[in-house]
Amino acid sequence: MEREDIIRLVRILSANYRKWPEEGKEDDVISLWDMMLSDLSLDVAKKAVQYHLSRSVYPPTVADIREAAAKVSNPRTLDWIEAWEKIGTAIRRFGFYREKEALESMPDEVARMAKQFTWRELCLNENIDTLRAQFRMAWETQTKRNNEQRILPLELMDALENPMLVKRLV
Repeated sequence: MEREDIIRLVRILSANYRKWPEEGKEDDVISLWDMMLSDLSLDVAKKAVQYHLSRSVYPPTVADIREAAAKVSNPRTLDWIEAWEKIGTAIRRFGFYREKEALESMPDEVARMAKQFTWRELCLNENIDTLRAQFRMAWETQTKRNNEQRILPLELMDALENPMLVKRLV
């Protein structure tokens, strides 16, 4: 997104939120938003602004817009119950011996989680209540981590994933 696009978005928001940004701070807000939102596409940023305008009576922070952008740009993710049901369906349909076909029948994120637990453990475990509870905790932790990562700017994500890059920049 270009700086001119950010200026337009701030103007749209200031039409709705009177006296925002505060007089004399317009350039600071635009510079901040340019730094923190420039990796978003204009379409996603517009939708994020619309989302925020529809839900809040308060002016947005950068975090509000990034969270809204993550929500409007990503399809709905499965909750742990839906993921668990997909694993159960695959176990009933393919059984223990057809692991490859079972994993291919599931959405990618469910198949990745099934691999973490191992297909053998999922199929042969006799304490299903404990396994389901462990699956729930792992699924919710992974979903939370994924959501947090989607909110971060791309440059920051790269820096967190590659600490050597940060050392070279300092």
